[in-house]
Amino acid sequence: MSFARQVKEELARYVEKRSCCSSWELTAFLLLKGYLSIREGKQTLVVQTDYNYIARRLFSLLKAAGIESPVVVLRQEHRPGINRYLVLVAGSDRVEALLLNLGLKESGQANHLSRDAQITPQKHCCRRAFLRGAFLAAGSVSVSRRSGYHLEINCSYEEDAASLRDCLVFFALKPFLRRRRSSYSLYFKDAEAIADFLRIVGASNSLLNLENIRVIKSMRNQVNRLVNCDTANVQKIVNSAQQQLQQIEIIENFIGLNNLPHSLRQAAQLRCRFPEASLKELGLMLNPPVGKSGMNHRFRQLERIAAECHKRENNFRGPVE
Repeated sequence: MSFARQVKEELARYVEKRSCCSSWELTAFLLLKGYLSIREGKQTLVVQTDYNYIARRLFSLLKAAGIESPVVVLRQEHRPGINRYLVLVAGSDRVEALLLNLGLKESGQANHLSRDAQITPQKHCCRRAFLRGAFLAAGSVSVSRRSGYHLEINCSYEEDAASLRDCLVFFALKPFLRRRRSSYSLYFKDAEAIADFLRIVGASNSLLNLENIRVIKSMRNQVNRLVNCDTANVQKIVNSAQQQLQQIEIIENFIGLNNLPHSLRQAAQLRCRFPEASLKELGLMLNPPVGKSGMNHRFRQLERIAAECHKRENNFRGPVE
């Protein structure tokens, strides 16, 4: 099950005890997914959804709003396994009474939902319900290793996007707004903002799962950084050891290691015996032990001696004719 479906199923089971909040949740549904249809002179309010649990939620909200017998129609698409659910309120009088009660239509108005005035709830609890309904109707959320965190709510009208944005700003959330042709979307890319949104709309279990995902993702990233760092350090040690072995070989061939001071001879012999060891590890093998900086100093001296040997060897050979 995807994380988005998990969130929506939890919100669809949310128990709303306040009638005012149920009305605002229904209002968000109708604004984002509802449309009016007229057939044979009869007006019908239609809401379409892809999931049966959202259709059941909408059915319950309509019942709470006084609609005695809303109708749910299952419509199968041409593609196998793809279904659409239509939640219908039939009858011009019932539809107009519902929309007037929700403030989505004025008496005698044309056959469309009213957006003349920006629709925004004023009560704290109703704002939560409004956002919950909007997410159930047209929201999505994803958490992936590649794209990270993303929560989005799509709107067909700029007025709806403005209403949702006002509610989000009320809770100190600042969404990004993107326009796609004739539609609008509010979205978050920040995990903290998404967590706050889930807390606001009442998805507590999904919030806990998100926090678990964040912890696991953070630990995985930390492990990857440590592994990459260790790999880089190992490669650095290998490259440095190869260079030191070449310098030791030059010294051995030109003057011999036995002619080196005791401390430098020890460092050279240890490097030849343990080419994979770090400077710190080589220093601990000495008696008494020598620190990393001390070993680094000895190998810098060997480097200077090797450079001098190489220079003297080139001078001895003379120019090539």
